[in-house]
Amino acid sequence: MGLSRRSALALVLVGLGLASCGRAGATAPVTTKSADQGPLVLAQGGTVTVAVSRLPTNFNPSAPAGANAVTTEVMAQVWPQPFVVNPSGNVILAGGGGGLLAQAETTGVSPETVVYTINPAARWSDGVPITAEDFIYNWREHLAMGAQLPPGDLLRGYQDIESVTGSNGGRTVTVVFKTPFADWEGLFANLIPAHIARRFGWSRAFQGFDPRRVISGGPFEVARVVPGRELVLDRNPRYFGPKPRLDRIIFRVVHGERATLAALRSGRVDVAEVPSGPAVTRLLETSSDLVGSAALAPTLWQLVFNVANPVLGSVDVRQAIAKAIDRHELVANTIGLDTTFGTTSGNRITLAGAPGSQGNDSAYASAYLAEAAALLAKVGYAQDADGYVMTPSHRRLVLDLTVPSGSRVMASVAAEIQAQLLQVGIVVRIRDVPEAALLATILPAGSYELALAPYTLSPYPSAMARLYTAPVGASPAASSSAPGAASPAASTGTVGEPDAVATGSVTADVLGYDNPAVDALFNEAAGELNATAAAGLYNEIDTQLWADMPTLPLFQVPMTLVTRVDVVNVSTTQTWAGPLWNADQWAIQLNPPPTVPTTAPSSSG
Repeated sequence: MGLSRRSALALVLVGLGLASCGRAGATAPVTTKSADQGPLVLAQGGTVTVAVSRLPTNFNPSAPAGANAVTTEVMAQVWPQPFVVNPSGNVILAGGGGGLLAQAETTGVSPETVVYTINPAARWSDGVPITAEDFIYNWREHLAMGAQLPPGDLLRGYQDIESVTGSNGGRTVTVVFKTPFADWEGLFANLIPAHIARRFGWSRAFQGFDPRRVISGGPFEVARVVPGRELVLDRNPRYFGPKPRLDRIIFRVVHGERATLAALRSGRVDVAEVPSGPAVTRLLETSSDLVGSAALAPTLWQLVFNVANPVLGSVDVRQAIAKAIDRHELVANTIGLDTTFGTTSGNRITLAGAPGSQGNDSAYASAYLAEAAALLAKVGYAQDADGYVMTPSHRRLVLDLTVPSGSRVMASVAAEIQAQLLQVGIVVRIRDVPEAALLATILPAGSYELALAPYTLSPYPSAMARLYTAPVGASPAASSSAPGAASPAASTGTVGEPDAVATGSVTADVLGYDNPAVDALFNEAAGELNATAAAGLYNEIDTQLWADMPTLPLFQVPMTLVTRVDVVNVSTTQTWAGPLWNADQWAIQLNPPPTVPTTAPSSSG
């Protein structure tokens, strides 16, 4: 195994409980040893069904049409992965040196040089060897396409590469960086077959399912797609690494939380991630063959401020609003009503619990109403006899809060913010809009004052720079808007970020925020090869963002991973790969362990 900036942790078998019987294709048992329960008999074969909300329309996660969680989840076991991220947030070599790469290591730092040694047996499922040519092609296409992809694509890293060359018959890949890039392990994920994409196109080759084009270089291959219903992965018979235990993974389309829970109860699906709440808790309490574990999605909901707005352009006003909001109470009264796993987020840059992550929100640990009032008074805002905040021009301060419609949780969060800000005399008007409109046009055009918006966190923090540097989109008019009026889009026309809709999150700096110090820190952190020093820089960035307050982090979305009790080795990660990150190690348990009661997910911070 090659060198990694992050230490690898041992995998833990999870979900052991009362085994069900009659699993299709579960034959040829393999016996291993369990420290707690004696011999553990695992099937060599079988099928596991996973619930998804939809199926991929384009199978390339590095093309705009495929840059979404579902496509990434499906292709995590189909296309080769140099590295994967485990549930603890550590980056480890995929396959432990038996997958695509035998090793990958940094061999020099001036210039930074990384050498990848490709498994000598590595081949695509059509028989073509996987070589340096695939790496070279992927690098060049990411340079061409990266600006159209969400932040997790690590465009910065591909731009920092000076050269990618092959040797040893193409089985050794040497990458030389012109500028050091610390998150190099995130590059070349979902390696795309160059010989297919060169012929048919980076995106067009994988639009829709054609088995001659959507070939495999991983443990599984796409065998069949029934549009709108299900997608079947079969074990790749030409896979060169350790053979997965399962014969097949089926992705079954199930619409909505209620239908997903019903499908779990009936046995139509065996694995699903669902929002934590009373419904999933009741299911686990009443089921004898399902177990659940608490997790966090990589989605961070934030209260975002339009920094270009005449009122919210004042950092004192933004800080006053943040000081008036008790985030712990907000979470407790919204998602906390559904799950004890809800907790506030203290960091915009790193995933909760990831290496180097820490909360930098001590100045906003609670509501500080006196401090909020003092900040408002500092810039000429005062309360009238009725307790309402009046602007320097003697108008009542009224702010619009734009909220994605159709979400019970977001509606309750908005109502809580409205109530809390009223305590300091700020009136909030809630404006419901479709989430697609919010992400694609309203945020990029600056047509908002306050908004609730989803951000996707990455295990590679350098990717987050695009969200807080180089503002994009139209800026609202500086003086024509009266305080409290909605910010209009610039006269140059509506600015859009359509790819944000497919991604389901903000994809660029839509805040009007620009701080050269933050830009410089992101550049420094991206090139810092010492993991501890890099973590310090990213926390310094987040601390500066708390001071500037372009966004107020609220919470990462709490989820519950529910699995059939006899499906073992299933765990999830705070990435778009979700539980599929190690699906090559999933197995069906044949021997039942001692019967234990099924319990709801435990609380975690």
